[in-house]
Amino acid sequence: MNFRVRYTDTAKQDLREIAVYIAGQSKEKETAKRFVNELREKTKILETFPESGAVPNDRILKSQGYRFLVHKDYLIFYHYSEQEKTSYILSVFHAKRDYVRVMRKLI
Repeated sequence: MNFRVRYTDTAKQDLREIAVYIAGQSKEKETAKRFVNELREKTKILETFPESGAVPNDRILKSQGYRFLVHKDYLIFYHYSEQEKTSYILSVFHAKRDYVRVMRKLI
């Protein structure tokens, strides 16, 4: 299976905000870039294994086919379309946030 990985505008904005936050905290732009690249690298597994992410416990998110990957302290939420052979990255955020609340705003 060769799937494409596409980022929604929300996910792109999430990555920008993560980079700004890390750069501000570390005072190192390179550290921020490196971490965002790690997050992007993590999603490459979806090109071959789109079902590799965990299924959320929330019944609504589960019923709509959402899944997530974990990278360090961050969650990468996505869904995939078998017909389109595409995994869509929906949102990326810190795991301490209430993922149900964050994701329900997007659906």
